[in-house]
Amino acid sequence: MAYFRALADAPSEQDATWRSTLAGLVAMRLIDAWATEAPLPEPGLRALERAIHMMDVDSLERPPLECLRAALIAEERGRGGDDESQVLHCTREYAESLWLTAEWRLASDACRTIISHARTATELALVPLAYSRLGHCLLIRGRQDAAAEAFQTGRSFASAQGDLRSELSLRIAEATVERRRRQYVAAECILDEVMAEATFAGLSETKARATHDRGVIAYKRGDAVRALMLYFRALNEYGTDVGADRVLADIALAALEIGRLETSCEILQILERDSIEQVQRWGATVNLMRIAALADDEPRFDDYRRKLARVRLPIRQRAYYHLFAAQGWLRFDQPLLARRELAAVKHAVERYQLTELDEELAHALDALGLQSSKSVAAEAKPTLSPKSETRSQETPDLLRLIDRAPAAAREWQSGRLAAVDANCQLVAGATT
Repeated sequence: MAYFRALADAPSEQDATWRSTLAGLVAMRLIDAWATEAPLPEPGLRALERAIHMMDVDSLERPPLECLRAALIAEERGRGGDDESQVLHCTREYAESLWLTAEWRLASDACRTIISHARTATELALVPLAYSRLGHCLLIRGRQDAAAEAFQTGRSFASAQGDLRSELSLRIAEATVERRRRQYVAAECILDEVMAEATFAGLSETKARATHDRGVIAYKRGDAVRALMLYFRALNEYGTDVGADRVLADIALAALEIGRLETSCEILQILERDSIEQVQRWGATVNLMRIAALADDEPRFDDYRRKLARVRLPIRQRAYYHLFAAQGWLRFDQPLLARRELAAVKHAVERYQLTELDEELAHALDALGLQSSKSVAAEAKPTLSPKSETRSQETPDLLRLIDRAPAAAREWQSGRLAAVDANCQLVAGATT
């Protein structure tokens, strides 16, 4: 049903979103047919091929749909009975691409498809991951109770399968729900339990995730010193894992909030160059654009802005890009350009329910005189600093921790590059 609603909401059949949604709808219907173990209808496969070819070349959903189509063709005579099928694995990749493009209802549908059709051992291993993504899709849409139910169901499934890693990951997700409800003590209790169990089981990546989230809660409660101590601990636990990139991004934002622009900039430049995830590299560039505006460096600000304008960013990052671009243009006395960027922010907030941007949007609109806000005072020059519930005080301990950050980022960078180099040598040796 979500796909039909999305098709109905699209502006026209020529719209890129409409074409992507149509391809996804055809793919989901073919997966339903595949699950019956009957031969796949040839017209359906041809329709999927045509729909994918109609999509934009740079669409984030296109590669996973092409992968899914190849997997369906490999089993067009009917579903096999072994663990070699890649259909649901490709479906999960497709769901992740929908998450990045903020198509949360469609991503939820794809996750439910995985949950409904998983049968073999390999496929059943995907089910906890599907519940996790489903829960986060519900959470971001404000459906906290439904999200908590999805996480709990996924955790029960993982426990029944003896999958402790997934079970603990879903416990971390449950803590996220409590954090959104501002039930910080409950969230901390959950994360402390996860950290203890992950330590006992030797699951360092899971322990690092829980430690990182524990730091996020500390930061939201205004305890920046404890938050940074937990961030550094999580960084050590992660090693060269992709989760370390996210910790460094949070450290950079903490430095930015207390006005340490050079420290934040150095960390973000490292992330922009060396992060594994493209999304993290884009996020670093968005924040580097914000720092350039804070430093009143209009040429550098415009260079980053132009660079990002050529990229098809995920929706949330695109919204922040427009917001920071608008705030930058306000600093550089370009109200007409700021209005254009704010129109894009307002559209994203309303369409994709990005409520975390409401306050920043109100600031910028007030600065332009476009709307009055009783709760937010306008400033002549927007601060562009990240929103926090309690602004951190610059204590000596906090400054010492911030001073450690560039060295930690460089150490992470050296470890990452060494790991990549070792991997390349292994691949070359295997090829030889």
